[in-house]
Amino acid sequence: MGILDWLFTSSDEATGSTVDPAVVDQRIEQVVRIVNPRLKLVPGYHRKLAPAVVRAVLYCRELEAQIPPAIEASASVWSASPTLRALFATAQDIPAVFSRSVQVQDFFSATPGADQVWATLRFLGREREGFGVAVQGDVVRYDVARTAVSFEDKKVVLPSGCEHDARIEIRRRAFKFLLTEALEQIASLDMQRRDLTGQRAMMQARLLILKGQRVGLEPMLDEGGGALAKIEDVERELTENERALAACRNGGESLQFVLERVQDVLTHGSDHIQIRMVKLRLDQFNIVLPEGSGEAAIEITVPKVVVRRSPVVNLLACRFPRGELIRRGSLLDQAQRLLG
Repeated sequence: MGILDWLFTSSDEATGSTVDPAVVDQRIEQVVRIVNPRLKLVPGYHRKLAPAVVRAVLYCRELEAQIPPAIEASASVWSASPTLRALFATAQDIPAVFSRSVQVQDFFSATPGADQVWATLRFLGREREGFGVAVQGDVVRYDVARTAVSFEDKKVVLPSGCEHDARIEIRRRAFKFLLTEALEQIASLDMQRRDLTGQRAMMQARLLILKGQRVGLEPMLDEGGGALAKIEDVERELTENERALAACRNGGESLQFVLERVQDVLTHGSDHIQIRMVKLRLDQFNIVLPEGSGEAAIEITVPKVVVRRSPVVNLLACRFPRGELIRRGSLLDQAQRLLG
């Protein structure tokens, strides 16, 4: 078990608008251990972190609650499920995707009594613009702008023995993600400060050289003004550099700065991660149909995770039956046949 797994073994299983003090204590301990153990040196660090941690815990509950209940993902229900038909071209694609997950295979191997696994199907929804055929009244048109939706890069993650555990895992991962965001901000500013410090050293060296050249050449040349202008330019750049360095406030080396970054990210979780429900009206070829088009359509709703600085992904809570699992040996045989 890695340190991150050990740190996140505690669970926030409650609902509502209050957070158990024990959960707050556990999360603060996680913040300190993951972000910077020296945060304990900041006077009153626990009291200062507690409000932000409570906000983050409550927000992670909101994120988890927005994900719809798990659907059965199996070949046997493919034909009756509009969502599965939109995501998978054929019924047999479902067991193929779930069986390729090492985590799913390991789960069933470790829990021989489990009839099914709860897991999250992660995928990317892509839209492509083009032209196609459409019937408008009694007229068939062949140049109608159409939008086709495809669901790609499917991957099964976070397998659990029950839906409750799967949802608690989503809360844990969301909180961990916010801590990662805070760490990235701290590291980014620290790197910026180091770059500015390096630039300052180079400009200071250049300034010394220019001043030395001016002193040596000005008595012999009438063009000393050119060297003076260069010196003034470098001095101006140095002033701007010093101003930028002062704004960095020593970056990650300042424990107060680290504390404030963590407080800000945990308090404003929605600035960093959101879940939005995307409703799609599609035909049998996954072409987006407008309302009132009169064409046969299915309507599906897919949760979309919007993360700052990262690609947008879709998530679907699923339960997959052991009876449709393709064993590792059979998957290997299939791969060898395809390669052959």
